[in-house]
Amino acid sequence: MQTTVIAMTVTNDTRRPWRGLSGLLAAAGVALGVFAAAVPPAAAQSGQDGSFRSRSLLGAYMAARHAERRFALSEAATLYARVLAEDPDNLALLGRTLYLMISVGRVDAALPLARRVVKKRPDARLANLVLAIEAARRKDYTVAEKHLKPQPKRGANQVLLPLLRSWLEYGAGRRDAALRMVREVERVPGFANYYHLHAGLMLELAKRDKAAGERYGAALSNEARVGLRMVQAVGVYYERSGRRDKAIALYVKYLKRSPNSLGMQLALARARAGGTPAPFVGSPAQGMAEALFNVSSAVQRGRRRRQALIYARLALHLRPKFAPALILIAGSMEQHNQRAVAVRLYRAVPERSPLSWSAQLAAAQALNRIDRAEEAVVILERMSKSRPKRYDALVALGDLHRGKERFADAAKAYDRAFARIPKLERHHWGILYARGIALERSKQWARAEKDFLTALNFVPNQPYVLNYLGYSWVEQGKNLDRARGMIEKAVALRRNDGYITDSLGWVLYRMGKFKEAVPHLERAVALRPQDPTINDHLGDALWMVGRHREAEFQWRRALSLKPEKDQIKVIEAKIKSGLKKPVKRP
Repeated sequence: MQTTVIAMTVTNDTRRPWRGLSGLLAAAGVALGVFAAAVPPAAAQSGQDGSFRSRSLLGAYMAARHAERRFALSEAATLYARVLAEDPDNLALLGRTLYLMISVGRVDAALPLARRVVKKRPDARLANLVLAIEAARRKDYTVAEKHLKPQPKRGANQVLLPLLRSWLEYGAGRRDAALRMVREVERVPGFANYYHLHAGLMLELAKRDKAAGERYGAALSNEARVGLRMVQAVGVYYERSGRRDKAIALYVKYLKRSPNSLGMQLALARARAGGTPAPFVGSPAQGMAEALFNVSSAVQRGRRRRQALIYARLALHLRPKFAPALILIAGSMEQHNQRAVAVRLYRAVPERSPLSWSAQLAAAQALNRIDRAEEAVVILERMSKSRPKRYDALVALGDLHRGKERFADAAKAYDRAFARIPKLERHHWGILYARGIALERSKQWARAEKDFLTALNFVPNQPYVLNYLGYSWVEQGKNLDRARGMIEKAVALRRNDGYITDSLGWVLYRMGKFKEAVPHLERAVALRPQDPTINDHLGDALWMVGRHREAEFQWRRALSLKPEKDQIKVIEAKIKSGLKKPVKRP
């Protein structure tokens, strides 16, 4: 059976065949404090269940818990706040409400809650962190430091605390102390580049350009850990210090690795034109925001998504409209199926930000996933017109149409994208594959076959392309020996993919090797038991080896799994009369 990947993502799409940090961070607690879960309000615990107030309060509490489990965080925050108003001395409720208020960005509303928590429990981690960030925003660095002192130096705090405290020292005018403190991060395995980055930012802000260049150079020497933010920071430093040639070389090198990075393309154009960018970090508050974002990204990769969300929200409190933090939060919302919230966050990214383009693309894709496809189409069409040399919005448009089974429209969108690609290269194989699928499904086989073969010239061992082309040939009854070899290679590369395993069984079936086909098709059904086509294939093979009762069972099961309309009558006829010879499918 054919399988697809969304263009340029190379991830298996499990729908119908044509549709598409470590232990250190793991040790950190999700809620960043002593509040792991809320407890029922006192009124509901005290035996007052007969009163309307008690029932209403308990109902609001249960609704809040349910909303939180669904990651409907704004709703949960509002409900917890209502319960807390009726039970203000409940410490667990207070902590949970604080956590949720921060999670949804209501930091101003969270501040009085944080003060109440610290009054009751002076060592509370989240509350002290919130108050420290607020004090730093007001440039009250002494108060901020006081609130960071109770923080334990374990988990993510081994990195975050030295970064935050060093920026507080810098803000208080103790710059040498700041540089000594930030060096603590260098001793944490895997995080030396955070030291080089933040030390470089501090030195640059202090106009100690030579020393800043040394730190940045050390950061760039570890190429495996040089990401977009590092390249942007160092590039801006080079531009502002009169070394545009070095900035240009840095940007060009990054673009060879990520040719579609609009942010880097814009930076390169600026450097070549002789423009002067704003400082990457222009104040201690912005430095702290960068630190919070850096650690947020790290814990996100370590699957501490709620912790990452807190850090990103606090970064936004220090630096409003901070595009990287907005996008990180939006991505977290998407991961928890809160796509409407994600769309609002993507749209909050300032248009002047180098990340605006990526945010618009992500917003369109999120809209499509919540059945607002036509809004997404408008966004993607507008994007394609605003930058007539870029093709990624058109690829996204093609993906959208393909997902909606509008295959002719998808092929046209991909055609428009290819018209903007001056030279096909290896990284374009995913778009070739996607267009091939759209063309095959819209009955333009000659063009589809050419796209699949071109993709294989770039990536000869790509299992999904091997499988799709091989399966298509099998369905057409042509190139069966070559198709078998391609599909066998695909199976060797993806042994647990039910669709590809089905393809191997089916090519053997079409070659008349029914006994050889059966075990492969049985395994395919075990891997993908809910797919009607795979069950139908197994039924055919079982019939041809004389296992008629089992074949009828598989056909009936295929019918129960809602096959394509053009297959229903074919399967019903087989149930009624069986098979005299292999059936060519429509």
